[in-house]
Amino acid sequence: MKCITVLALILSCTMGSMALVAAPNGPAVVIPTPPPAPTLSQDLTEILAMLNPIQIRQLMTRYLLNDAQFQAFVRIINSQDAFMTYMRFRSQPEVLTFLSWVRTQIMLSGGEFQLEESEEPMTIINPVPFWANTVFGWQGFANEFLLYYPDNVIRTHINMKVAQNGIFTQFWHRLNALKPVYERVIALPEAQRVAAALQKNGIDVVQLDNFIRNQFGWQMPPTLVPSTPVSSVASVEPSVAAPLVPVV
Repeated sequence: MKCITVLALILSCTMGSMALVAAPNGPAVVIPTPPPAPTLSQDLTEILAMLNPIQIRQLMTRYLLNDAQFQAFVRIINSQDAFMTYMRFRSQPEVLTFLSWVRTQIMLSGGEFQLEESEEPMTIINPVPFWANTVFGWQGFANEFLLYYPDNVIRTHINMKVAQNGIFTQFWHRLNALKPVYERVIALPEAQRVAAALQKNGIDVVQLDNFIRNQFGWQMPPTLVPSTPVSSVASVEPSVAAPLVPVV
């Protein structure tokens, strides 16, 4: 009976001091508990925190109110063909599986990240009237947008998160795997009509395609990138850099 009592005391003391390790001929050393791995919500929130939505929204408002070429861009991406292209992409089995996985991870994270698109309205009042006439067409918008969108900083941060081999690594690889879906959808007739309408209005669709691909790790091999004027490529140099993260 005494043996059982002593054994119980030993086990109790051991369980109560699992974080303490006795140093040789010295006092006990406390082993710090490692912090919990970041959740997907936290990882995505870190990336969004790098953006300045107010500056980007003001830029879009200024061009939407004053620039005819940007107005044409907005009309085209809100056309029936563009809507059908978007819905075709969203309804692909691979995309539905990806979105379901992301929603599950967000719920496991506590649900603190907003997955759906924001419904913030666009104002028709120019927030900075002094700059009301400072617009330079689609290329001017693209160049100024890249001043407020830290492309290289975001890409470096993504590579760092992927290297940690946590939940974000799974997210990024799953996102990379949607590249064939993107290429399949943009080859559809309605998507081709959208591209033709953009080109007709002087909007560089190669530049736009490169930007989209670089944000999601869907870069094309250099030999397959369509030719485009040098001036167009030079204006978006941060968006056509070689991928830093291996595409899965």
